[in-house]
Amino acid sequence: MKFKIRYPKIDYEFWLANWNETVGEEKVYTNKNLEKYIKFDKDINTCTKEIIELTGNDELSKKNILRVVDLIYSWGGRSGRMFYSKTKYKMSPREELEQNDNTFRKYLEGIELAKNGKTESIEKFIGIRGIGQSYASKHSYFWSIRSAYPLIIIDSKIAGSLGYKTLELLGKDINYNEIVNSFVQKAEEEFQDKNPIKVERALFSFHNFYFLNDNNGWKNKHKFKDFEEAERLAKDLLIQ
Repeated sequence: MKFKIRYPKIDYEFWLANWNETVGEEKVYTNKNLEKYIKFDKDINTCTKEIIELTGNDELSKKNILRVVDLIYSWGGRSGRMFYSKTKYKMSPREELEQNDNTFRKYLEGIELAKNGKTESIEKFIGIRGIGQSYASKHSYFWSIRSAYPLIIIDSKIAGSLGYKTLELLGKDINYNEIVNSFVQKAEEEFQDKNPIKVERALFSFHNFYFLNDNNGWKNKHKFKDFEEAERLAKDLLIQ
């Protein structure tokens, strides 16, 4: 690893609990395009539970795989809306995934890699039209969740919580595999558990309370838990 990850000095137990109580209690995202495929009017915690149940099934049907996909986009929020939009193409990426055998085969290959805890699943999912880096990590995470080596979600909030303005800047210094391994070590340190998603959720919750998604401003400047660390991070991110 060329660059050592600088983790914020925060109360990880507190922020993990905060994720469950705040982020997890929020309603999932939907819009008219997504509603053509799934109507899920519940919270993120409930959505998470159903995804875990479905991805844990060793004999998955195409119908259930596509439901997992739609649940992931409901779970992930507004930033994934273009997966359901046709834009300049005849089909939306969602339609292509369902109707094009080659595209669906690529997704199956990504599932297999993720279920074995392989970070290569990220690149496999990115190779599918409409799936960018942030959502690729969501697909990899959920399909790896029962693996002996679960993967993690890395998006702009995680990049920001580590002092990087963008996901791309983080990726230039530290690759995905190195980040996952580091998060496993951090999970052992903070939670006496090798599950890296606990660290990811704690960082997400901390960042979500204080900063905007794009790392360009404060969302909250209240002197709440670990505020001094938020101020330090704001300087790293050039946030006034």
